[in-house]
Amino acid sequence: MSGSWSDRFKETTASWGPWKKSLLLVLIAILVYGTVITLEGPVIMEMFGEENVHPDIDVYRARTSTILNGGLLYADVHTETPPLINYLLVPAQLLGGGDHVWVYSAYFSFFGLLSAMLIYHVLRRYDDHLAFMMSLLFVLSPFGFIEAGTGNDETIVAFTVLVPALLMILERNRLASVAMGLCIWTKMWAILLVPIHFLRRRTWKERGLMIGIIGAISAAVAAPFLILCGDDFTWFLRYYFIGNSERKIEGFSVFQFLESGGYGVPMAVELALVLLGLLAAYLYAYRKDLGKWESITLALAVFFVLYPKIHTGYYLIPIMFLLAWAAENRMIAARCFLMYVPVILAVAFSPTADGYAFFQFEGSWIFGLVCSLAASAMLLETTYTAMKTKPFITRAIERVADGERQEPPAAIAEPKAGALGPE
Repeated sequence: MSGSWSDRFKETTASWGPWKKSLLLVLIAILVYGTVITLEGPVIMEMFGEENVHPDIDVYRARTSTILNGGLLYADVHTETPPLINYLLVPAQLLGGGDHVWVYSAYFSFFGLLSAMLIYHVLRRYDDHLAFMMSLLFVLSPFGFIEAGTGNDETIVAFTVLVPALLMILERNRLASVAMGLCIWTKMWAILLVPIHFLRRRTWKERGLMIGIIGAISAAVAAPFLILCGDDFTWFLRYYFIGNSERKIEGFSVFQFLESGGYGVPMAVELALVLLGLLAAYLYAYRKDLGKWESITLALAVFFVLYPKIHTGYYLIPIMFLLAWAAENRMIAARCFLMYVPVILAVAFSPTADGYAFFQFEGSWIFGLVCSLAASAMLLETTYTAMKTKPFITRAIERVADGERQEPPAAIAEPKAGALGPE
């Protein structure tokens, strides 16, 4: 990022060690997340209503209470998510989330800070300053601190994509496969990384091992619920992948607003568009030999434009990857923040499960459609602009690879061990 303020900031922090920078991240996270948590009850909820601010809190409480009382997800409580996310929410319920919303908000905020710390401490091996800027921008993203501060779990969702992605970057391939298997059954988003991980394996033996690891974890997680819950368990799979007539799909996608206006697109067509779009993105990234970070970013952008079940905080996922470019390009950084405007406006015009929107009047779906299209256009344009250059992560990896090819074997020094693998 250019400009006198950023130059001064870089000069000031250049002499700081990683733990001093980490402390600054903690302080800023406490400030931004804490401010939203403090204002959530007396201000935000009063302005927008509990049903708009806390759409899922009762759901979190019902599912975690069922687990704590010895009940069974899917069979004893209606469950529309993969199983592991509900177990991950149990600590928040135990800490008092059943009585206080702010406990859930603080818990989700912790995952926002944890993700920022991972971004910095894992990626600093490629460029300490840019990794720090990237993590700082992540903490400041409204898609993170506003959603977490109002009791929504999107920071956990982003975390489940970030962890396997970082392991892929580090070439910790078996651990990446394990993380994908676990994260898929936490919130499903990590499944978007699987084709990229598969295509990046050099041999069919490695690919088979990857599929075996993910398959074994999937079987271990899903089998007990399939046996004990049957159709109640498969309901959520149908809802996620092909829709379900018993449950109206919520979100603010273009498809949802077209349906509100009486121009609904058949679910089969929506699904075909998603699959074809993803296939094109994966093949393009593979044929063009894009770096892993760029490949993931492209696939996420295409998916977000085409998938009908998109919610506000989910945008934190592609934004998180675009921040690798935003860390050194203030125009991309500005886009990543301004994108929140059309997204939140589209949400305001989008009907919730009860059929009502915050802004609702004759023809209001048209305004929502325009906002949704604007959000999609901004995401695609930002991704297109970013992909004109390589992020600092890919540049650093390529420099190391070029150096290894040029130096004789005897001159190559032992790699230093990092937190998650060799640097």
